[in-house]
Amino acid sequence: MAEIKHVALERDRSLLDPNFSGYKLSLDSLGVRKTGLDQGPKHIQPSADMFSFLHAKLFGEHNHLTLDTYNENEAYFISGSGVVFRVDDDGDPGEVWTLPESGLPRTYNPRVVFPSADCAVISDGAGTMFILETGNRNEGRPWKSIFHDAVCGKERPFEVRYAILQGDRKELEVVLQYVEDRDKLDLGEISPQPTGESTFFNCLEWLSFQDSEKGWMMERVRRIVSHGGYNYVSIIGTELAVSAEKKTVMAFDSLHPAELVGMELEVKKQEENAHFYWKQTEEDLEIWFYVLSDTVKSQVSIEVVNDVVEAKLSGKAVFKGQFGSKIEADSWTWTLDAGKVGIMMSKEKPGRWTNIWIPNGGPKGLEVTDDTVDTILPHLTSENPISTGDPTGEPAFNAQELESVDDTMEENSVLVWQSGATSQNVASLSGQQHLMVIPQTRDQPPALCIRHDVDGLVWKLDNCKLQHIAAFPALGYVQAGKQSRKFLVAPHDFSYSAICDASRHIYIYRQPKPLDSGTELRNRKSGHKVEGVAVQQVVTLDNNEEILGLQATPTQLMLVTQHGLYRIRVN
Repeated sequence: MAEIKHVALERDRSLLDPNFSGYKLSLDSLGVRKTGLDQGPKHIQPSADMFSFLHAKLFGEHNHLTLDTYNENEAYFISGSGVVFRVDDDGDPGEVWTLPESGLPRTYNPRVVFPSADCAVISDGAGTMFILETGNRNEGRPWKSIFHDAVCGKERPFEVRYAILQGDRKELEVVLQYVEDRDKLDLGEISPQPTGESTFFNCLEWLSFQDSEKGWMMERVRRIVSHGGYNYVSIIGTELAVSAEKKTVMAFDSLHPAELVGMELEVKKQEENAHFYWKQTEEDLEIWFYVLSDTVKSQVSIEVVNDVVEAKLSGKAVFKGQFGSKIEADSWTWTLDAGKVGIMMSKEKPGRWTNIWIPNGGPKGLEVTDDTVDTILPHLTSENPISTGDPTGEPAFNAQELESVDDTMEENSVLVWQSGATSQNVASLSGQQHLMVIPQTRDQPPALCIRHDVDGLVWKLDNCKLQHIAAFPALGYVQAGKQSRKFLVAPHDFSYSAICDASRHIYIYRQPKPLDSGTELRNRKSGHKVEGVAVQQVVTLDNNEEILGLQATPTQLMLVTQHGLYRIRVN
């Protein structure tokens, strides 16, 4: 079975403000400059056979503006006719390259990313990837194509998600994304989710290129698949870092095909043979198994005598076993709650048990540890892991009792670092809503912003580590109240955040600013002393065109519609 290591999210409480009193609306005007576009971006909509949620998410979240992290206040967009335009903080957009006509329909939206200060990678939306020499992009010179190919095969369009130049500029790592039906993928034994889950897979194609005398050569192909959406993608060292709404599986590796083992399948095989789950600490032991949600206590019988435990359901044995070490005879108890039967006991002598039973002393159980709990247990919210005849069950709570701002949806979200099929480092993001990805300067991996309580916490990703580096007060709550929101962005210095509606309105939320010396301000209701004031500003555009792209730098917001480019001076 693949090795799975747990990565903890350790919040820095010094970055949080428990007494934050909200944003104050400022009527100060911001400078807005508009440039008309004859060739603006054109958003491609999913076709009739792209009807899954994964398609809707991929197309709906596409940002037509790409920030150049190597050059401050520069961004790029690709027009509807395939022309790549450079946008800086002044002047009209400048043309730098044009996508060649392939004769194939443009199924996905084209996109450009920057793996280095003088290189670009572009996907044309029709199935071709381009590697280009850009030179010093500050000078706005024309680009030169040095590689192009249908890297995912014929008639398989895609969108480029990330690229980075490594290894003394000799190694190029590129990640492409597409959504495909299972019947069109070579996934071996990996099967679609049960209970009517869509057969569409969200696929990441991780391509490794090597620079040689003949140019860029593809050395390795890896494919990661999931039934959920991808919120974050980057490459850190030798690891692919992915924030996914459901578990991920490496389904293909051209370099080590023999090592490919479906981790999801292995867990399922263990569960199929397991009669119960168990978990231990140094002093305590817990065993649990699942029954139908309408089971009552009178149907369950639990006995623990002379270090032997026996569980029965309606008079029929569920399991019986003799413990490998002694437990305290008078300290055990059991509960029945929402279809889960739990047995809690205390060990007579503290310490870790290598096995729960003496040799051949009982049926097979599946041990849950801190390293495996996020992989084994997330699906228990939707289906019964051990068959009891009827997989249905009642929800644990009424979703109508929640406010819309409390709905995070990402119940099984994970952040995964992975380079091969035999190991994963996993951080659970369950219940922590994804907010945004914040580009960092030059070749630094993007930062990830997720919701904790009402705030937005910013995490820096390193080699299988997470560091809490900033926070946006109450941003999680604020953005949830914006029902028409489309993009959520922030600059690399985290000085403000911005939310735009699908059209017309942009909301800017600045970090709290300390009060002038000698000034004291208190909250009238609580009496708490206010250390700083956070300001909200609203920008209204002059037309109702759909906003197709939004990016933030420390000094300005750049926004594009089909016929207009806007620069909003923030600082």
